[in-house]
Amino acid sequence: MLNLLAKLGAISMALELHPDSWKETLPIMVIGMVGIFLVIGVIILITYGLNKLSQSGKKKGKKKEDK
Repeated sequence: MLNLLAKLGAISMALELHPDSWKETLPIMVIGMVGIFLVIGVIILITYGLNKLSQSGKKKGKKKEDK
């Protein structure tokens, strides 16, 4: 267990934070997240539209059977 903690400590000391890299990577991450939300929104709209189309077909079929 002590060996594992020593290895984790060595790894954490080897990691360095570079605040300047945030200036480059943050806009890229924001663009990616916006893209993900747009794709999810398009999928939701397509699903909503297909549900509306399939419901209107069922309603028309029921009206014809009633007559």
